[in-house]
Amino acid sequence: MSNEEALARLKQKCEAKIRELRQKHKLEIAAKDKEIQDYLQEIAAKDKEIQDYLQAVAAKDKEIQDCRQAIDAKNSKIQDCRQAIAVKDSKIQDYREQIAYLRKLSMASAERVIYNNIEVNTTSESKSMTDSSSKNINVGGNVTGSTLNIGEISGTVTNAIGQLPASLQSDQPEIKELLTELQSAIEADTNLSDDDKAEALEQVKTLAEVGQNPQESTMQKAGKTAMKILKGTIASLPSAATLVEACSKLLPAIASLLLLP
Repeated sequence: MSNEEALARLKQKCEAKIRELRQKHKLEIAAKDKEIQDYLQEIAAKDKEIQDYLQAVAAKDKEIQDCRQAIDAKNSKIQDCRQAIAVKDSKIQDYREQIAYLRKLSMASAERVIYNNIEVNTTSESKSMTDSSSKNINVGGNVTGSTLNIGEISGTVTNAIGQLPASLQSDQPEIKELLTELQSAIEADTNLSDDDKAEALEQVKTLAEVGQNPQESTMQKAGKTAMKILKGTIASLPSAATLVEACSKLLPAIASLLLLP
């Protein structure tokens, strides 16, 4: 066999071996490609699962946030209701105290009326045998008794005002001065009946007592009640009445010094 034939055979063997290796490598590469594609598909599927899970979590978070906002809104409404109830309860308590005070005042007025009636009856019985002129004097005696009652109340108010401490600020009017002016205006007013004067003077006495300790809650409530009664008293008077004009200046100043709303 010649060298050329040997080389040709060797070449054929080499080419066959190369083709065999190439085919083998192609199959291996194809198999690896398929493995890679399958792996990538698995990764894509996992990514989709993760995205779906994250979306579900986000949806749950939004639901939780919405629930929290709804709860906060409910809590805010509940708080508003509680505050409204507290305000109403405070007003109810104020009204109850005012009613109790007015009942007490009415009882005191009734006792004064009964006392005056007893005094009148006693005087009438003792003077039953006198002439008509004596009866006229008896009427005058009733008026004097009523005047004495107002005088007693006025003296009590003056004593209560006198117990107030002096103001530390010399550039501002003292509560004592303002209450004294109010007392004088009430006593001098001719539009008020004796009962109305007595009631108004009782309120001035209450304000003087508030001045002893204006920051105490009970005193504050008593002061507010006294202010309301005084305002109600002057509301029935003519607008040109001296007491109305005096109260329009004195009551706001007194309320300010006593820390009343």
